[in-house]
Amino acid sequence: MKDKHFIFMLLLLLTHTLNFGQIIYEGTHDESFKTFQMDNGDIKYTKYNKSEQTVSVYNLDHSIWKTIHLPIPKEHTLDEIKSISQNVFNSDTLMELAYSCVEYHITNNLEGTNGNYVDIQFTLNIINEKGEMILKADNSNDLNIVESNGIRKLLIYKHVGQGFETSGQIEVYSIPEKY
Repeated sequence: MKDKHFIFMLLLLLTHTLNFGQIIYEGTHDESFKTFQMDNGDIKYTKYNKSEQTVSVYNLDHSIWKTIHLPIPKEHTLDEIKSISQNVFNSDTLMELAYSCVEYHITNNLEGTNGNYVDIQFTLNIINEKGEMILKADNSNDLNIVESNGIRKLLIYKHVGQGFETSGQIEVYSIPEKY
C-alpha cells in the first residue's frame, strides 16, 4: 500500500511541475539581431556579419536556416534589413531579402551654408538567396506592402531632390498574389 501511495505522490508531484513552465535563458545577441515573421507564419531572426557582408537567418531554435551574401553597393554601408520572405516579391521558393544601404557625401558647395554639408544617399535593394537583384530603388530606404481584396502592392518611399530641397515620392508596384 505504501508503494502505491508513494507512486501516486510521485506522479502528482511530476504532473504539478510539468504544468508550470519557467523562463529559461537561451543566450545574448548583439544589436544586429532582428526578428521577422515570414509570409508562411514562421518566425526567423537575422544577424549581419559586416566583415563578410553576409546575413545569417536563424530558426527560433538557433539553428541556421540560410546564410546569404549581401551585395552592398560600393561606398555604401548596410542601413537596415527590412524584411525576409519567400513568396512576396515573386512566386519561386527562394528566400527574398529586402535591405537598405546608406552612403554619406560631404560637400561644401551647397548654397546658403557656411560649412560642410553631409548629403545622405539611400538605396533599397531586394534580392533572392542567390544574391540576384529583384529590385533596386535609388534614393529610398523604406517600403510597405499593402493588400486589399486579394490585390497586393509594394510601396517604395523615395527621397527626391538634394540638400534642403528634398521631398517625398511613392513608387507603386504590383506584386504576385499569395499562394
